[in-house]
Amino acid sequence: MAEPIGLASGLLTLAIFAFQSSIALYETIKGFQSHPKRVRDLIEELEALSGVLGPLSETIGASTDVDLSNLDLPLLRCGNACKEFEQELLKCLSRSGSNRTSFRDWAKLRYMGDDIDNFRRLLAGYKLTINIALTDANLRKSSITAENLETYRDLIKTTTDDLQAHLESIDEKLEAIFNQTMTESNPDVTELKLIKEERSSTQRCLQICDQLSEHINQIQLNTKRDASSPGPNDPDAIPEMVTDQGLQECRNSLAHTVARLERHMKDVMNQLVAKSKTAMTSEDEIANLARLREEWETARQSVDICSRADSYLKENVSKIDNYATGDAVQFMVSTNGKVLHGKNRGLGWRSRQVGGYMSDTAVIHLSRDMNGITIQKVGNDGPSSQDKTPPVPDEIEETGQSSEFGQRYGRGMSLNPKTTSDANMPSRGSAESGQK
Repeated sequence: MAEPIGLASGLLTLAIFAFQSSIALYETIKGFQSHPKRVRDLIEELEALSGVLGPLSETIGASTDVDLSNLDLPLLRCGNACKEFEQELLKCLSRSGSNRTSFRDWAKLRYMGDDIDNFRRLLAGYKLTINIALTDANLRKSSITAENLETYRDLIKTTTDDLQAHLESIDEKLEAIFNQTMTESNPDVTELKLIKEERSSTQRCLQICDQLSEHINQIQLNTKRDASSPGPNDPDAIPEMVTDQGLQECRNSLAHTVARLERHMKDVMNQLVAKSKTAMTSEDEIANLARLREEWETARQSVDICSRADSYLKENVSKIDNYATGDAVQFMVSTNGKVLHGKNRGLGWRSRQVGGYMSDTAVIHLSRDMNGITIQKVGNDGPSSQDKTPPVPDEIEETGQSSEFGQRYGRGMSLNPKTTSDANMPSRGSAESGQK
């Protein structure tokens, strides 16, 4: 008998466990002859999940500098969910008295009280969470194209919404179980009620922290949009810098508060589950409660993975699209190590562009040098007169020299013709030579 897999196992072991469990479930379902639409959709989702878990196992096994430790619980739950669903499927098959050729009771199949469609969405949540964690880890080491960056942002938003909906569903199921166990015959009913109130209070506090964090984030974004990009030594930048630092300190303090509340919420949930188990007599009910408890924690951890990835994009990745016409100077630089995604596009007779990673001092000096260049235009839109070069004639009529002269000695220059009196007078140099 194989040893049970737990969180104490290494991340590679968990990834291989989830991968093998998904493959086993896929092969079991494919072994049935009857595949309605919802079953075909589940098969496709299992294929996609295996396509993510396989490369994940290879990445973890080959790399030592990629931190994916926050995937431990999602991987464990993914593997357990696949194994448990396979067991439920075989139980349903045995109860129906049919075989894999004639099985038709797919609609009766349930996992944690949900049907096949909800189980497929559960697997999709695991898959998307793993995808986001992998992309986030790779983005911290390299960069992706601007188009892929937008797709990644949309993926984080969609996955977060789906996970929040799933978490609400798990909360409702747990709430229903807790209400059933709070009967007058239960000696712990009073304590259960107090624990439930504590849980509700903690949830409200977490919601308040989430709203405040979002509000601070919006203030910071608006401040950055309204700023006129003053230099770091500009006195006008000091109020914005002080405000931004203060807001960031608030966010850091808020994050610490949320972490403490999350730990407290887990403790309260553990107490509720432990007290509720004492009032249960069925092994199936106890097992279902344990699964819901694990899934509740997994969903919260998956939401946290998405939140961290989204915060990294907002704080460490800048998207810039510069466009100018005519005489323009464009800067697309990072002075704080932020990842840059963008373009410098200039149309006109003269445009100067700067892009890359520089220090604040280098940007200041370069900006002064480029702005100090004065360009004189001919007319309104023409190039500078300094760029105009007088044409070289093919023939120099005064001397009769051909273009061969220009090729050998250069353009030369035309001299004013001398008068007759000037021609008859000796030069000063000639007179001095005669005296010697």
